[in-house]
Amino acid sequence: MLNKVLSTHQKIYFLIEENIKMENAPMFYEEFIKSNDYLGKNVFLDFSKVSFVDSSGIGTLIRCADYLKYRSAKLVLVNINKSLYAVFRLAGLNQIFEIIQKEDLKNFLDNEELKKIQSNR
Repeated sequence: MLNKVLSTHQKIYFLIEENIKMENAPMFYEEFIKSNDYLGKNVFLDFSKVSFVDSSGIGTLIRCADYLKYRSAKLVLVNINKSLYAVFRLAGLNQIFEIIQKEDLKNFLDNEELKKIQSNR
């Protein structure tokens, strides 16, 4: 469900492989916390392959953000489609998560890191 495509001393980048919903939200969270090397890092979740997130998925994303907060880490959501972004904005989730598009990644990643991510999509 989560594919780690980049891990450095400051950043971890995951590609989410499927929609996040009630049936798989617990597995998503388990996979997320299994990585366990988040201390002080920016953690990116790439939503390029995600078209739907239900309320269980949203709750799981909030749990992930809370998990990171206590490890002085930050969750950044990348490439959320327009309809998902509208739902997140209406629910006020854009106040909880940093949400960026792929063109904004250049502000967070260097050229080598960007190439590595693009080759794994």
